[in-house]
Amino acid sequence: MRRTLALAGTMLLLVACGEDVSGPGSISVLVSSPFTSVAVGQSVQLTATARDANGSVVSGAVTWTSSSPAVAGVGPTGLFSALSVGQATITAGISGATGSLMMTVTANPSGSATVSMPGFSFVPFTTTINVGGTVIYEFGDVAHNVIFNRVTGAPADIQATRNQKVSRTFPVAGTFPYDCTLHPGMSGGGVVR
Repeated sequence: MRRTLALAGTMLLLVACGEDVSGPGSISVLVSSPFTSVAVGQSVQLTATARDANGSVVSGAVTWTSSSPAVAGVGPTGLFSALSVGQATITAGISGATGSLMMTVTANPSGSATVSMPGFSFVPFTTTINVGGTVIYEFGDVAHNVIFNRVTGAPADIQATRNQKVSRTFPVAGTFPYDCTLHPGMSGGGVVR
């Protein structure tokens, strides 16, 4: 009888310990995207969701990394930016667990790109186009400007604008950083190949 009670007590202890699923090994991270193929110069918002062994959502800060930063970048909020043709694995880490998604970056046949300004950032942060290509800057409700660094081949600056689309053509190859001088820290750039 004592042996049976001791065995039952041990089994009860094991069952109670087995329900503790808070360790990183019991968390799975799912990275998702509306599409897994994006053209150079475009961006897409990725999401990451962590769940424990019971299927409950696990909260925590998300860290994002790209296996190939020359092909694609990923910002702290999961905004994926396609930089050059190729593939990149994007990894999200939450509470010590990670999940990944393979993204493909294709050529931009039109040689154009669009940069939007949701809030106080340029999205995507960097665009890549061909020589002679055009970037369309989409201004929202908040006034911004686009002031290019003084480098050979940089297009004309765009002064304070809101609720319009303004395009700029890039006639030579190079890197063309720009800032919104109305909002310090709001920076972006174009790469022309």
